[in-house]
Amino acid sequence: MYGRTRRRGFTLVELLVVIAIIGILVALLLPAVQAARESARRMSCSNNVKQIALAMHNYHDSYRVFPSGSMQPVFGSYSWGYLALTLPFLEQTGAHDTIDFSQQHCGNHLKALQAAGGGDPASNLIDLFTCPSDPSSDRSLLSGPTGPLPASGDVGVLYPSNYMGMGGSNDPDTTSAFSGCVAAGTTSTLPRAGNGVMYLNSGSRFASIIDGTSTTILMGERGIPRDLGWGWPICGGWECEHYVSSTLGFYKDDSDPYFIAAQHLWSWHPGGAYVGLADGSVRFLSYTIDYNTYLALSTRAGGEVVGDF
Repeated sequence: MYGRTRRRGFTLVELLVVIAIIGILVALLLPAVQAARESARRMSCSNNVKQIALAMHNYHDSYRVFPSGSMQPVFGSYSWGYLALTLPFLEQTGAHDTIDFSQQHCGNHLKALQAAGGGDPASNLIDLFTCPSDPSSDRSLLSGPTGPLPASGDVGVLYPSNYMGMGGSNDPDTTSAFSGCVAAGTTSTLPRAGNGVMYLNSGSRFASIIDGTSTTILMGERGIPRDLGWGWPICGGWECEHYVSSTLGFYKDDSDPYFIAAQHLWSWHPGGAYVGLADGSVRFLSYTIDYNTYLALSTRAGGEVVGDF
């Protein structure tokens, strides 16, 4: 008679020890995985900034001027954004060709395209216009009286953008209220006469950038507001919609007051945000940048001497 083979399984204590070890290893690995994912998202965002800056260069080559920060057909009307103007230079010619830029009310025009089933670039997500690090980068908004923001402008369905033009440092109104974003749009202040490159009906050229193209910010990142109420790249308002100023400084701001966060560059990346310079290069600016250095980078002809940044 053969002897019975004794089989020994795991005890409860051994099983708990193995589970605890696996849990510790996962806890150690998770930050590395998250860091790798953020690194990939940062690379994607940096590439977006680079492509947009180069597209603006190509626009300048074609028209001898940079696209306006916001192009307002009629004073007081909605504005076409600089990203809408650069669509053909971003391999988005088909989307650009759906737009009739002679329309005086871009919101009504986009709504008509959407109602007709047209492929307008407002209601179709253009990945190049958003940074994947932003938690709102893939969210759309039904604007106007029938949407969640009934007091907003009405341009139909849209996807906001992370990339704002730089209007300069001379913003006369940075209040934490609606006026901080639009009051200057009806006067001769920042949106009409910014000392940066991008503002309402701007017509900046390379010759206008006396401070040097390698030390002048063309555009950069700004977090999308949680209610998606600002940063509409195709059609919208003026300041806070298509461009911002540097007056409030450079720091992460995903908290209230709402309108303060909408008025300056910042991102969801740890430690800073990407900006595109007028020479077409991309820099990651740290939130620790000296305030006066940042102001100097935002102007096109201020005569400031900018050191390392």
